[in-house]
Amino acid sequence: MREKLKYFILNNAYEFKRGICENMEVYGNSLRFSSEKISGIGRFMTRVFDSGDRGTVWHRMLINAENMSADELRVTVYATDSKEFSYKGETYRTDEVFRDKSLSLDKKTEMFSVFEKKKVNGARDALLHDVSGQYLWIYVEVFGISGKPAVINDIRLYLPAESWIDRLPRIYRKSDQETGFLERYLGIFQTLYDEVEEEIKNISGRFDPECAESGFLEWLADWLDISDCSVWKEEKLRKLLLTAVSLYRSRGTRECLSKAIELYTGERPFIIENFSLREHIGTSAYDRTLVPMYGNDPYKIFILVRSEVIETDNDKGVLWRIARELIPVTVDFELKVLEPYIFLGQYSYLGINTYLGKPGNAALDGRSRITFSVIGEGKEK
Repeated sequence: MREKLKYFILNNAYEFKRGICENMEVYGNSLRFSSEKISGIGRFMTRVFDSGDRGTVWHRMLINAENMSADELRVTVYATDSKEFSYKGETYRTDEVFRDKSLSLDKKTEMFSVFEKKKVNGARDALLHDVSGQYLWIYVEVFGISGKPAVINDIRLYLPAESWIDRLPRIYRKSDQETGFLERYLGIFQTLYDEVEEEIKNISGRFDPECAESGFLEWLADWLDISDCSVWKEEKLRKLLLTAVSLYRSRGTRECLSKAIELYTGERPFIIENFSLREHIGTSAYDRTLVPMYGNDPYKIFILVRSEVIETDNDKGVLWRIARELIPVTVDFELKVLEPYIFLGQYSYLGINTYLGKPGNAALDGRSRITFSVIGEGKEK
């Protein structure tokens, strides 16, 4: 029966910081050249991984990288069954040498040379069937010659070793013991098979907006008929995808429109439906204030958002498109941005975009100021 493969993975800031970096830095959950260096050599040594079993034969190393050609990568693999070793007549422990900050990275690689098992040049994916030992760690050298900062997104180390040649009759295994050609040849197809199998195993993650990769968010948005998904920031788009089904169930309602705008701006808008103003008909406030501001069309609504939630000039256009998509075509609307000023008889709401403070005398002392205001209907300001 096939033994299930296990693996160690470095794919976050915590794991990368547990290693040793030189001319490289942790950026987000990746490892890249220092921002001031886009050429030269970046070096990284991982922490020591413990398989838990002596004599473990390792299976495969996989490095996911960007801005890096095959010629720009060199990897040295170290492995041992014992943490103790001798160097120039003295006894050391691998973990103590690794943590010793007084030793340079060059010195540590020199001391660890006794554990060197394999060198991999110009390959991000390599079989480790010739590497055995309970403890394993790798040393990565990146030669930055592409003009862009090389980035390592994750490193995976699979164990224990498994080869498809073990499934063939004994005669094939015996004839391949000297050259190992057949095992390496089958390893190509085995690697492809393992990758497809892992993709199928983790396919559910592609449908979860909270953990799907950025590239799949637009694909999910197409499934849910979300247009202009490129205008949404990634985190906001994830929240929209999570709530899209419930939003569509209430599409065309005030609540749906309010939730959608809140997802984009982070704040609920104020929505005025003209038919709700009918209770004020016959009052002086209706004729003098409400009608000039909102009109008397019962099939029109006003969407009010504070200027503080409008980060760019493009945001207003995006909000207009969101509203047009969710409001019935028979209903007209206007989008108003509430500026932080007092305009009597216009869109000024106390406690929302207008605040009354304690009155004080105006003084040109470098600390006080006269705010923008308009009194009466004249043009004097």
